[in-house]
Amino acid sequence: MNSKKDSMSENVANDKPNVESDEFSFPDFVKKFSEDSIFQKKHIKFPLEIVSYGTDYEDSDSVWFVKESEWKFITLKDSVIEGIKYIHKVYATSYNVTKLGEDTGINIDYNFDKSGKTWVLNKIEDHSN
Repeated sequence: MNSKKDSMSENVANDKPNVESDEFSFPDFVKKFSEDSIFQKKHIKFPLEIVSYGTDYEDSDSVWFVKESEWKFITLKDSVIEGIKYIHKVYATSYNVTKLGEDTGINIDYNFDKSGKTWVLNKIEDHSN
């Protein structure tokens, strides 16, 4: 027979979204991705392709790949860093997150693919100017 405490713990655990289930939405996934470094690394396709598109001052695009050992934790939440406001737009139908730096020209797309019942970051595209 379960104690009342065990029953309460079980109910609380069931209220949390399951990141490996069909019920977990892409915005919920992005929130977890931005809060948990271990979860984040498990949901990135390494080596991760990063593309920086040429600006008015550069003649060509740059492409490089980041290994898992080189990865630095990122957050895809709205924030203010060193006085610059960053806004993140989550596109649930295309599985993309766009990072925009207010009044800075920063425009970075984080592209995710659906993989089974979850998502995986497979490419970062920097359109900043």
